[in-house]
Amino acid sequence: MDEDLLNGSQLKDLTYPVPRIDDFLLDDNLPAPRGKIPADNAPLHIIEAPKFELGVLDTLPLELLQISFSMLDLSSLAALRCVNRRAVEVVESIPQYKAIIAHAPKVLRAASCIGTGRWISCDTLYEKLCTANCEECGDFGGYLYILTCKRVCFLCISQNKKYLPLRRSHAIRKFGLNRQIVDTLRCMRSLPGTYSPNERRCSERIVLVDRESACRAGTTLHGSFSAMEQYVSDTSAAKLEEFNKRIQDDISQKAAVGSKTPRRRRPQTEDPFDGLSGNPLRFMAIVRVPWLNKVSSEAEWGFHCIGCAQYAISRPLHFRRKFTAASFTEHLRECDSFVTGIITRNDFQN
Repeated sequence: MDEDLLNGSQLKDLTYPVPRIDDFLLDDNLPAPRGKIPADNAPLHIIEAPKFELGVLDTLPLELLQISFSMLDLSSLAALRCVNRRAVEVVESIPQYKAIIAHAPKVLRAASCIGTGRWISCDTLYEKLCTANCEECGDFGGYLYILTCKRVCFLCISQNKKYLPLRRSHAIRKFGLNRQIVDTLRCMRSLPGTYSPNERRCSERIVLVDRESACRAGTTLHGSFSAMEQYVSDTSAAKLEEFNKRIQDDISQKAAVGSKTPRRRRPQTEDPFDGLSGNPLRFMAIVRVPWLNKVSSEAEWGFHCIGCAQYAISRPLHFRRKFTAASFTEHLRECDSFVTGIITRNDFQN
């Protein structure tokens, strides 16, 4: 099917930009910039020429500085901007950085606010910005999981375990880790706010650990995935056995002495209830991002299919799927709703 058959008017009739629901992601909870800090880390547009240079670095050609600085992580770039005006000038001349500022400025603020900038390089972020598809399912991915800088779609955010970061205690328990190891993993401190389409209010900052990083660390520590699972199972069984023994001792003491037994908390051995799209933890590291088309230099945010708006359960007709102009033409082969819509399949085939 030739995608040129879909003109702008047809796309407008058959699609809509956003669903009638607020997702409440990290970028919805970012604090307003304070003082003279430019919004979204925007360029300062320095009028005065820099009074100071970058020392020996200024002996290098600007192109070489740009290549070198683009390899730095976002936290290092932010620190470099604080050196002097010349540093700001060079950073803001980096092509990748300029593209990020122009099309996804909230990613920089979000990474700074939750402390994940040290894990993401400017080059990596730019490449993700120029990647259209979800890294899990291949659909258009309109979001970035900024704990690991992965391009994802809404359905994978809300359903895939990879994108459910864990509390530190949960990561320790689930993967048989200790605090020293967990403290070396990719982690973040959440921002207080409202998260998930269920509008769950979270008033405290929570340290969350990337699930995949924790799983890899557990597998490395115990030698294999199966050995890790066995260790976790044995540890949980031992904790439950100790808990039951204490309960029996309390009952025996009460029968003998008549005293009140202490209230003991059962050790947590199961995963907390997930809730999927209702779980606020799933949205605390998620930022909306467009796809930057390198050929046209235009940013696309994707859109939804009107024909799928009545479906909400499963693919390929889930109303939360997003498309580009190219992928939407292919989607028309899947969506029978268009047979009774404005444009039928025959209209495209003739």
